Amino acid sequence: MNLFDGLLGAIGFLTTLPAGKTDRFVQLQKRTYLFPVAGVLIGIILGVIATILMVLLPDQPDIFSVLMIISIYCFTGFNHLDALSDFGDGITAHGSREKKVRALKDMALGTGGVAFIVFYLLLLFVLIQSLAAVGIGTRWGFGIGIGISLLVAEVASKHSMITTACLGQPIHQGMGSVIADNTGPGQLLVSLLISALVCTVAMGMAGLVVLVMAMLASVVVLVISNRHFGGINGDCIGTSNELARLVALGTIFTIYAGGLVAWMPW
Repeated sequence: MNLFDGLLGAIGFLTTLPAGKTDRFVQLQKRTYLFPVAGVLIGIILGVIATILMVLLPDQPDIFSVLMIISIYCFTGFNHLDALSDFGDGITAHGSREKKVRALKDMALGTGGVAFIVFYLLLLFVLIQSLAAVGIGTRWGFGIGIGISLLVAEVASKHSMITTACLGQPIHQGMGSVIADNTGPGQLLVSLLISALVCTVAMGMAGLVVLVMAMLASVVVLVISNRHFGGINGDCIGTSNELARLVALGTIFTIYAGGLVAWMPW
């Protein structure tokens, strides 16, 4: 029952779906490895939407991309996008580490945050648009390739949050420190096993490559956070989610558009 409550807590925490976020978060704290499982749910929903839109809007990658971005944030909310903007404000702030941390925690949106959001959404639009125009053939067939891609990207991005939380050192008390303090090597390993299994079943060897690249993206966020802030907070963890999604989709596009998938064993 506690495991089920933890799963509902992950769904409530990472999505806009009503799943009892407040009263079940305490169970999630002990089971942060469930983040990728919530990613599976998000990915399935987005995959179904993508498959339907590809049928309804053939040869319309621009409109498809816009509608998919809207769908992503309808079901995941804007918390992680807000984290990305705070992260942008923090690392672009001039001055001491203390000043950067204040900018990171400041609720006001600055120029750095705006720039990060604009660049991110532009890249996300281009990648989804490009994936819609590329024939992504998986063992599940060409028709749902874009849906499978979104599923893998969501699972990989949720595991990346766990990677950052496990390897990072919190700089202050808050939601980020609660997640980080309860995410040890064991949680990271279980999350990795779940993510690797899902990504492999969904996309074969290509899925594992996507997962590894998403993890590297989280390491990049961690290195930048340590350099500018001396550690991580919830915004840094949320930024890992957004950057890893971008890297995952970019990796999928590179693999399939470049024909690299033909060289990958199942």
